[in-house]
Amino acid sequence: MEKTIVLKTSENDSLHCAIIENNKLVEIFSDEDEKLTGNIYLGRVDRIVNALDAVFVNIGESKNGFLRKKDIPEKFIKMINYDIFKPKSKILVQVKKDPIANKGPQLTANISLAGRFLVIFPFTNISGVSKKIENLTEKQRLYEIANNISKEYNIGVVLRTAAEGIDEKYLYEEIENLLEKWNQIFNKFKRGKKAKLLHYEESSIDYILREKLTKDVTLIITNNTEHVHYISKYFKSFPKKPKIEIIDSDPFEYKEIYKLYKELFKRKINLPSGGEIIIDKTEALTVIDVNSKHLTSTENQQETALITNLEAVEEIFRQLRLRNIGGIIVIDFIDMNNESDKAKVLEKVNTEIKKDKSKIEIYGFTKLGLLELSRKRTVRSFFDISTSRCPICNGTGIITSPNTLIKEIYSELNNKPEAAKEVIIKVHPYLKGKINKNEIKKTFKINVHIHYTYFDPKSYEITWKI
Repeated sequence: MEKTIVLKTSENDSLHCAIIENNKLVEIFSDEDEKLTGNIYLGRVDRIVNALDAVFVNIGESKNGFLRKKDIPEKFIKMINYDIFKPKSKILVQVKKDPIANKGPQLTANISLAGRFLVIFPFTNISGVSKKIENLTEKQRLYEIANNISKEYNIGVVLRTAAEGIDEKYLYEEIENLLEKWNQIFNKFKRGKKAKLLHYEESSIDYILREKLTKDVTLIITNNTEHVHYISKYFKSFPKKPKIEIIDSDPFEYKEIYKLYKELFKRKINLPSGGEIIIDKTEALTVIDVNSKHLTSTENQQETALITNLEAVEEIFRQLRLRNIGGIIVIDFIDMNNESDKAKVLEKVNTEIKKDKSKIEIYGFTKLGLLELSRKRTVRSFFDISTSRCPICNGTGIITSPNTLIKEIYSELNNKPEAAKEVIIKVHPYLKGKINKNEIKKTFKINVHIHYTYFDPKSYEITWKI
């Protein structure tokens, strides 16, 4: 797999990043998109809600955070040595999910700090290795290192996918850096009094390179020469260094990212063989429908279904990453009567999951043939960042039909004042040709003027002239 990272520094010094895999855009994000996930705060308990077994915490942001009691480790409670389950108590928390709609950020007191190769958990003693590392010999080596680190430093540690094949000395170098950072954060917490931010990602470029610069990256394109310094820091552990291309023009225009970005607003996405997928997002879940559409060249319906469904899997999981769709996801594939075909689709699903850093759980096919899964959400999705609710239909995508609206107009015309000689009816142009001026004149015995104006298409305005 060929992977390219495209970095663009705009005129206001904001950083934009796009990830391309095998000539397809799979991720896009910007440091202009405000996110709280990963931030560590000194918080103050605002309210205890026993019915939810949770507390609301003032972290100094516009909305209080929501903290479940089960997300407060025993080790943390013992270390601070005071009762945190009362209003105004000081507590150390980290945002694990960004605020969305009317909900505030979701918090945890099980603090974690991530490096390139490992993640430390100061309030636990767990040790583990990324499930995406499949080589059993390498996995065993890393498990032993993780256990040793956990015992030596009395902390939890999980080795990330990037640790595969990495010399042990680099892992210990990183653990020392992360522990130094942690000590600074905890000392700020102990000294602090007011709710405030204690730690955030210092550099967007560091975050991008730490999380996205994997061994399969072959090319990095940027318009900022300062990025070379940051990139070089990560090369010491690379067996084969990716090529760096510095250009004077806009990297997003150079790689046609803007053109690809516009496609994210589309509800329907075409598949290579003529099929399509349709993505509909609701408050509770995201529903994805798969249609064969123009694919008619196969021998039978089952072959059509399998080909379309396999193509759909690749595109669906690309769109989940690209649009950063999280939560419950239901996929309505074309019906497959053959169990072996379902197995092939699930095998393809498991292959695509490995490309995604977000945790995905597959729950299998329901009795109705729908595939259920969930994708962990931490930051806001593309829909939340780049779209807003329609003021006309309030997000339903449905407005009042012309026939229904005309019935409402006729109903109001029945209340014509006795002295009225004419009426002015203002409606949206989408009613043009559907509202009969002569019929109104004949029925209500009044002169009629119809004005078309671009306002709310589900409303109208009637003015009587005496």
